[in-house]
Amino acid sequence: MTDQTTHTSGTVHRSTSAVNSFTEWDPLREVVVGTLAGGVFPTWQDAMTHTVPESAHSVFRERGGTPFPAAHLEAAEAELDAFVDVLKAEGISVIRPDPAEHGRPFATPHWESSGGLYAGMPRDLLMVVGDTIVEAPMSWRCRYHEVDAFRGLIKSYFQRGARWLPAPRPQLTDNLYRSAPATGEGDGAWAVTEFEPVFDAADFLRFGRDLVVQRSHVTNAFGIDWVRRALGPEFTVSVIGTNDPHAMHIDATLAPLAPGKLLVNPERYVPHPLFADWEVLPAPSPTLPADWPMYFCSPWVSMNVLSLDPETVVVESHEQPLIDALTDWGFRCVPVDFRHVYSFGGSFHCVTLDTVRDGGAAAYLRH
Repeated sequence: MTDQTTHTSGTVHRSTSAVNSFTEWDPLREVVVGTLAGGVFPTWQDAMTHTVPESAHSVFRERGGTPFPAAHLEAAEAELDAFVDVLKAEGISVIRPDPAEHGRPFATPHWESSGGLYAGMPRDLLMVVGDTIVEAPMSWRCRYHEVDAFRGLIKSYFQRGARWLPAPRPQLTDNLYRSAPATGEGDGAWAVTEFEPVFDAADFLRFGRDLVVQRSHVTNAFGIDWVRRALGPEFTVSVIGTNDPHAMHIDATLAPLAPGKLLVNPERYVPHPLFADWEVLPAPSPTLPADWPMYFCSPWVSMNVLSLDPETVVVESHEQPLIDALTDWGFRCVPVDFRHVYSFGGSFHCVTLDTVRDGGAAAYLRH
């Protein structure tokens, strides 16, 4: 159980929750790391058209619910295990999810899915805000039961003092989706409508008392409003724009690494007054070979790094230009092989849920 001192509105509070995490960079003490074991191809739905690489469309249509290629999956799982060893060597406690059956078909009265996906990316479905675990209502139907692999952990944290805030479980009927989002800006630009609140937790970043979020093909205004009201006046939730027509998860667009230091995707970042006082470093272009299999995302997952503390960042070992840039910026980089994990839609930030970090609800952004 943690015993953290937090400072809110000038008052010192003593937290005895099992979780405590207010930022993306405070010293990391405990983290959940996902697993890709048993992962299957997602069951196709048209909303995926706007986010996944075109090369994966036919594969998802034809192979939904069937296992990912065994050799590549095993290589990715070995990288995850090696990452866990690195975290433990840094003195960080690591927790893994429970085994889950991802290849079993399931249905609701409105739709059916040939299977699930994996338990590899806890950042997508869970978010720790202070002493609270927020459970996201994700819009991909194949991910409807993904949280089950983490449910035992959530219950354990709750029983040890954490707050548990599950969003309303969505219906995911056809009313939620646009088959052909319009180009440009506004509500019509996204694959999801405002039928019900949906969001992926990975569209949010935490800056102490502030959360920053992007609208995307999986996160609507209804979902953002739900988070804002559910967290209450102690936190400010700000929506920022990005230059990403395929937007799905903000952590390959922005990466706050320390107070006042923001790594950004030079193709997607749109300057915002919230970061007026911050140093901004454009990330170097990814080094991933053009023929590397990528089922879910672009090579810019290279900037999906994990801060262990305000001076230390885990970076993919092949991304030498990024390692050099961060080293020049004053960071100690911990290189870890992770390209096989890349293929399944994420990197170090995606595959983790930081449950315990030092620090409290300070203010870091300009309003």
